[in-house]
Amino acid sequence: MQAEDFGTCGYIPKKTEQYQYPEWEVFDSCASYAAGVLRISQEHRERLHFGTEDLEVFFTSGQYFYVKPDGRFLPVMFYDNGADYFREGLIRSQKNGKIEFYNKHFELVLSPDYDWAWPFHDGLALVCNGCVLTPMEDGHQALESGLWGYINKKGEEVVPVKYKSSDLPRQ
Repeated sequence: MQAEDFGTCGYIPKKTEQYQYPEWEVFDSCASYAAGVLRISQEHRERLHFGTEDLEVFFTSGQYFYVKPDGRFLPVMFYDNGADYFREGLIRSQKNGKIEFYNKHFELVLSPDYDWAWPFHDGLALVCNGCVLTPMEDGHQALESGLWGYINKKGEEVVPVKYKSSDLPRQ
């Protein structure tokens, strides 16, 4: 792959003489993501700062990822204007329009068959089928319609997925 094939990317670089106080930065000719393959230029792979968990948040081609030093990567959901973050040891990714949960080793932990799932909180995740992400005037998106319920970390429905969001028993 030629350098000209790479597009922009964003990440927090290692602390160096040039980056004394590293912050999120956008770089040109850095990376590409196509057909499920993330490619990061050698120059930028060497600049990545992997924290204590050996993870780096990375952005390119309209997608956030977590990247490991060995080159493995996991595309993750957008959350709060950035990459989703681990809650209760799990992070969300999307495959074939369904939400999956992975651990910090990028091992698939739970692959429930739901159109959407929020992160786990106190051992439960709010999930829905038939819900639709709808653009809002402020540029964000809202989930509308569908049937809602709660699952536990085994993927079992603790509250059946049969409620409208307004009728959902709160956990």
